Amino acid sequence: MSPIAAFWLWALITLIVVAVYAHFVLSTRTPAEGEDYYKAIGQLRRPLFVFLALLLLISFALSVPRLPYPRGQIPDKVVYVTAKQFAFAITEKPISTDEEFEEATTAPPIQIPVGALTEFRVTSLDVNHGFSLYDPDGKLLGQTQAMPGYVNRLFMRFDRPGTYLSLCLEYCGIAHHTMRGIFEVVLKEE
Repeated sequence: MSPIAAFWLWALITLIVVAVYAHFVLSTRTPAEGEDYYKAIGQLRRPLFVFLALLLLISFALSVPRLPYPRGQIPDKVVYVTAKQFAFAITEKPISTDEEFEEATTAPPIQIPVGALTEFRVTSLDVNHGFSLYDPDGKLLGQTQAMPGYVNRLFMRFDRPGTYLSLCLEYCGIAHHTMRGIFEVVLKEE
């Protein structure tokens, strides 16, 4: 569904909900006479509940398959990202010690093939950090949290070669603005 069609569908549903609320607000301004009125209103409750429950289930069933996460796909490349004040170590193997971290931050940037489904496994050695990915033009492509003792997974597919940058999006200390990491996306070797 296109964004414009989704907007108009949302606008239509919103107008219907507003109209229903307006009807009830206007109809309850004057007291009703007799018990028949309350019996009629009570009979509308169950069909309205069933209608809303079905609408919710249909919306859920139509939206879940369109979630932007790969289903059952095995990534072409796994990249390990370890954050520590004030750098990201982006490597092809997990890091668990300060020595491995220092070694990884001074190593040349890793290379990811263009078009490869890449899984970033993101963690932290000290405090929470925000791991964000930017393309060579500075456009934000995706982000996740880097948390100590936990691994977040971020799936990305890069469609053009270049040097990509990662920056911290969560204030983590006085040198937060210097926290960055880089990797290269390269054309596949034939």
